[in-house]
Amino acid sequence: MSTEITKDEAAIYDRQIRLWGPEAQKRIGQASILIAGMRALSDEVCKNLALAGVASITLLDHELVTEFDLGAQFFLTEENVGQNKAKASAPFIENLNPRVKVFVDQENINEKTDDYFESFTVVCLVHSNYNIMSRVDKVRRNVNKPFYAGDVFGWYGYIFCDLAEHTYVQVKKSGPSENPKVEHTPVTVNYPSLEDSLRKSWAGARPKELKKLSPLVLLVHVLLNFQKEHNRSPTESDAAALISSKKNYLESIGITDFNRLSDDLLEELASSYHAEIISVASIVGGILSQDIIRALARNELTIDNYYHFNAKDCTGTIIKL
Repeated sequence: MSTEITKDEAAIYDRQIRLWGPEAQKRIGQASILIAGMRALSDEVCKNLALAGVASITLLDHELVTEFDLGAQFFLTEENVGQNKAKASAPFIENLNPRVKVFVDQENINEKTDDYFESFTVVCLVHSNYNIMSRVDKVRRNVNKPFYAGDVFGWYGYIFCDLAEHTYVQVKKSGPSENPKVEHTPVTVNYPSLEDSLRKSWAGARPKELKKLSPLVLLVHVLLNFQKEHNRSPTESDAAALISSKKNYLESIGITDFNRLSDDLLEELASSYHAEIISVASIVGGILSQDIIRALARNELTIDNYYHFNAKDCTGTIIKL
């Protein structure tokens, strides 16, 4: 791959070229990104990727803008109410960086055939259903290309990353700081599928390992399992169903201490799943877009394979499931 950067690119992206190098910037500049589902989280991801200089961003969403969307989605204005979300968002992304091509797809993601998802460099699904996430993840694994899924609901958010088999270059410096010895070592990482992550067994896990299982980790998995079983996301009326399903799901993955996930947290999930808090979306979106850039640049380890954010105590954790 040529690492030649044009004068225009050097002027526009000077700071980030200094940060991750011309070869990484070239990869970023050749990347085609699919963002499926326009939400506050999507806005943040699109903003950051456009400013980073990806080649193109395709926005996929069949839904129309409502007044509810105006509270957190900063690409939208009152004039956009009733318009398609993807179409309404596109001009704002184009204005951020005219060098980035923005494509709009107003079809329903569920009507897309598998081959639609194969050609993009990176596919990212936002606020999606487990069953479509799992289907797209399998497609992406078959072509060994990056797949991301992310969501923000109320005070919480998560990111799932599956790069299938991914190789990045680990840089190590040793010796005197004024003239260090620099070693570049290729490292290959294998990522579990979304389906496998949901089935990971914790039976017989040591106490130290179980400490990684925060209530939020279990909450996200109960959410995904609910979507898998019902083929939809929970609403406020589903609190009782979430609570009743908790025991069976936790038992299926080897968790016998059901108090690790409180019923109150499940009730909060049911009541706030569709709520967007812009500050939470900003943080999770920043981390998600940064990780996509890492995957493209191939010079750092990416999220492997879940990131969870809790805005109530301002903590973010990475765990491999």
